[in-house]
Amino acid sequence: MSAAVTVRWVEDGALRSGGLDALASVPASGTVWVDVLDPDETTLRALAERFPMHPLAIEDCLHFPQRPKIDVYPDSTFLIWLIPVLVDSDGVQTHELDAFLGEEHLVTVHRERIPAIDAVAEEAVAFLARGVEWTVHAILDRAVDALFPALEQIADALEELEDAMLANAEREHLARLYQAKRALVQLHKIVVPERDVVRGLARAEAFVEPDAYMYFQDIGDHLARAIDSVETYRDVASGAMDIYLSAQSNRMNEIMKQLTVIATIFMPLTLISSIYGMNFRYMPELEWRYGYFAVLVVMAAIAVWMVWFFRRRRWW
Repeated sequence: MSAAVTVRWVEDGALRSGGLDALASVPASGTVWVDVLDPDETTLRALAERFPMHPLAIEDCLHFPQRPKIDVYPDSTFLIWLIPVLVDSDGVQTHELDAFLGEEHLVTVHRERIPAIDAVAEEAVAFLARGVEWTVHAILDRAVDALFPALEQIADALEELEDAMLANAEREHLARLYQAKRALVQLHKIVVPERDVVRGLARAEAFVEPDAYMYFQDIGDHLARAIDSVETYRDVASGAMDIYLSAQSNRMNEIMKQLTVIATIFMPLTLISSIYGMNFRYMPELEWRYGYFAVLVVMAAIAVWMVWFFRRRRWW
């Protein structure tokens, strides 16, 4: 399957767009945004003839997935950004976005459709008119904002698990808890490097104008807040795990206490039955007519008294 290439540029105040062939119509001095969906080597090599795209960066674009990073080259900046998608049955999946940022060009490369790119594409004329760095900012800003609904979903799941485990901890709660913890660990591994990417991008003075610097800093602040939330929810998940383990320990203690009480009640009964099971010749009760019934009554009385005693002491 060949790559789907969309070229967007602003000409005479209007947004123009087309396929890869439309690059020939783009003014040499105008800002242009090239979006590549499902890239292949042929398409990227063709773009590299028009834009400065380092071979190592092209290689990264062809091998998914990568980790978030930023590489600054003399004539462009290459960044890799991961967009997490929360999946109920499989923790967190990621959509990778690779971007080449130059003075007047932006090339975005991805395999899946990314909502942030689709949203920015609808307002591309406004962002491209200001510059390609503003287009990158808009994409990253929307991608970061999408983190918080996922975090809130995990927080709601953890709160629900806490309430359920306090009432009655079950094994299925443990599986859901591990799923939430795994999602938080995956989010932490994504978000922390992305904060460094934003810091590096904000310092790329050759490709980011001073007015955009504080806006990239704002994205960094949002990522810092997301990191704080992830770490807080990880602590909550650890606390929920302690609740589960404590509930299981308490349940085991209750079971052992009940078994111990039952065994203690039967100890004197076992002693009496074992004594009379010896059948010595001169045991006086062996010849007594009511001896069997008397022993049964004594054993029943001892059992009832012990049950009453344990209940009174609240041991059972």
